[in-house]
Amino acid sequence: MSAVNLVILGILKKQSMNAYEMNKHIAYIRLKNWMKIGAPTVYQNLKKLAEKGYLSTGKAKTGNMPEKVIYTITASGNEYFDELMGRFSKTPSPIYFDFNAFLINLDLVDKDRGIAMLKNLKQYFQSSYANLKKDQEVIKDPPMGGKAIMEQYDQLFTTMINWSDGLIEEYEKDASNETEQF
Repeated sequence: MSAVNLVILGILKKQSMNAYEMNKHIAYIRLKNWMKIGAPTVYQNLKKLAEKGYLSTGKAKTGNMPEKVIYTITASGNEYFDELMGRFSKTPSPIYFDFNAFLINLDLVDKDRGIAMLKNLKQYFQSSYANLKKDQEVIKDPPMGGKAIMEQYDQLFTTMINWSDGLIEEYEKDASNETEQF
């Protein structure tokens, strides 16, 4: 099951296009900020989807530019799109945070470094939140799905910043208790 395939098929349901245009569209809607989707993956998945019959291809030439492959969703591509939509709505992927590897080992660094590291983590969430706000300013009237993604990340970053504040406070308190015990 591929989230990238679902994105590609969804874009092509709206309009046929070539791989370059698709990557420009993905960049324009800032989707790369909110899910793992890179240009090479888009190119590879377009080819695989076409090989499986989910996309048809045609050639187009504009002016002196070289011919480009235009991708169009097929009937079986529409069926696959519907199947992926159903699967992702029933079983979204688990949520893992790679920074949990840092948290599980936090007690193995000295407290001052640990506090600095926790503050770095909080700064990351604050920076990500600021970038989200910039995206919200640029994309004034996103479609419902885009708006839902932005609201989701708004709530996530707000929660993570508040969680970071509490964790830092608890860690600092724990560090002062350890100092008092010696």
